[in-house]
Amino acid sequence: MTGAANVTMNSTPLPGRTPRVASSMWRRRTAVVGLLGLAFIVMVAIAASWIAPHPPGQTDLSNVLAPPVWAGGDAANLLGTDGLGRDVLSRVIYGARSSVLISASAMLIGGTLGLITGLIAGFFGGIVDTVIMRLGDIQLALPFILIAIVILGMLPERRPHHLILVLGVPAWIVYARVVRSRVLTERESDYVQAATTLGASGFRRIFRYILPQVWGVLPAIALVDLSNLVVMESTLSFLGFGLSAPDVSWGQILADGRGSMAMAPWLSIIPGLAIMFTVLSINLAVESPGLETRRRLWRLPSRRATRPAGDTHPSMKPAGSAALEQPEDVLLSVRDLAVDFQAHRDSPAVHAVRGVDLDVRRGQIVGIVGESGSGKSVTAYAISRLLAPTARIARGSVHFDGTELTEMPERRMRRIRGRRIGMIFQNPTGSLNPVLTVGFQMVEAIRSNRPMGRKQARALAADALRDVGFGNPEDVLRRHPFRLSGGQNQRVMIAMTMVVEPELLLADEPTTALDVTTQAQVLDQLRRVRDEHGVSVVIISHDIGLIGEIADEVVVMYAGRVCESGPAEQVLLDPQHPYTKALLSSVPTPEVIAAGNLEGIPGDLPDASAIIPGCPFAARCPAVMDVCHIAVPALLPVPAGQTVACHLYTTEAEVLQR
Repeated sequence: MTGAANVTMNSTPLPGRTPRVASSMWRRRTAVVGLLGLAFIVMVAIAASWIAPHPPGQTDLSNVLAPPVWAGGDAANLLGTDGLGRDVLSRVIYGARSSVLISASAMLIGGTLGLITGLIAGFFGGIVDTVIMRLGDIQLALPFILIAIVILGMLPERRPHHLILVLGVPAWIVYARVVRSRVLTERESDYVQAATTLGASGFRRIFRYILPQVWGVLPAIALVDLSNLVVMESTLSFLGFGLSAPDVSWGQILADGRGSMAMAPWLSIIPGLAIMFTVLSINLAVESPGLETRRRLWRLPSRRATRPAGDTHPSMKPAGSAALEQPEDVLLSVRDLAVDFQAHRDSPAVHAVRGVDLDVRRGQIVGIVGESGSGKSVTAYAISRLLAPTARIARGSVHFDGTELTEMPERRMRRIRGRRIGMIFQNPTGSLNPVLTVGFQMVEAIRSNRPMGRKQARALAADALRDVGFGNPEDVLRRHPFRLSGGQNQRVMIAMTMVVEPELLLADEPTTALDVTTQAQVLDQLRRVRDEHGVSVVIISHDIGLIGEIADEVVVMYAGRVCESGPAEQVLLDPQHPYTKALLSSVPTPEVIAAGNLEGIPGDLPDASAIIPGCPFAARCPAVMDVCHIAVPALLPVPAGQTVACHLYTTEAEVLQR
């Protein structure tokens, strides 16, 4: 059964639209009926002691098996009496209290356990996810009804809390599977990654960022689970394993009446109708348009990232852990960094980064440029240790201020992210949590990294927003991200990152999809934070012209490798690598357009899962030589002042020596 579809009604009907609209309207009506029916049952259960005409256990042996009023019975017993002279209406009303209370309480226990275990399994993954999901599989393989009968049959007296625990605890797996699947998606969202770079702990990311996005799956599941629990509780009571006297439930009333079916069929029909009405109302209520999730209780496939065994690179060497001897003015030094992606053990590895060398000095802006798929963003994610679960650093080292990051425990790494290394992601809107205000997120980022009160942190956040060009920062703090434009969200991200004063800022496509004016504002702000705070900046872009406007040093990447690097002015005015020349020829400058020389780069990037024996640009290079197909060029200095990885600048002896 699916939920109501959201349909936009237009003044001019579209062909084939009428059945869908009618279906949506019908579902809305049935949902209202279900909600009203469920509300009626709940009200009866709550007000049982006031509206029931008699106590449920009161007997009258002089009035046994009295017929209901429509069959000629007394008005004092509207639904007749049972074999002990007890009023059936009163027992059904009190039965609603017991059945609904037990089922609802069991639903809350199962939902809470499932939500917590699903959050933990989806967020932490690995062995934690495996253990939790395998325990759920074991539980699903066991016959629940038999286990419940054994447990309840051992109890000398059964009270509501006994049934609540027996019914509620096993229900966790239904919730946990669905919550886990949502968490697996949400934990990779940009705004969760942004919270990670700002130093938010795992607990805060789970309950402040992921939970508000995930809990919406629970209402529909809870209602369906509630209907199942009503049936299960009634079944146990009918079999004689329900509540002990004087408590009463619908299943118990149904069992009491089965011996008198021939003489008094209403004794079984009435509680059966009550059960059917309740379950039907709940199932109709699930169709409510306000419930965000469709009823999906089928078993979801397990999704677990596994660390690949072995290595796919031809020349592997482990990441070094010794301190790197580097100049004092070098803040970040990356050496021979390689990153692989592998979905599972048997799938081919994707070599996103194949050996990157990179230095960033203090107070320097380094631009990384290249086509989409060149490994630019993956390099930044590897530096900040924010790679996806399917990725791993295959080799190389990342030294930050003399400290190796690739082997650092996550707990220590979390103290460096945000406080010392900040990151701005590609999608500014997706990097901010849509259900939390800008002020809440900025205050949380500040207090996670700097010890201060909430009021002081809010004042600091307002100052940071004012620094990035907001004229009314208090208004921005009260807004949600969806009420801001893309450029405003990007400036919020810059302010949020800079307010904790990091030493290194990784800006991944910070001007993507922004208009020219907003791009200029963002670039000016990056220059400003560098000049005023001495922050080192690594800016990533596919636009070499934009990189030339802001960067002191340019690194050109292709197919996971650095093909040229050097001072920005030198690289842009006198490029040495054929790929750099091709990128510059593709920039639509007025001079190039006027001359009609705007050219694209023929061909495509090589397959990232393939081992490339020679230069990765060989298939597209206009100056290709035989050696380009058999040997990988080394990154060497050239007389022009850059370092270039190209066989045009190496001798045959150097190639043979390598």
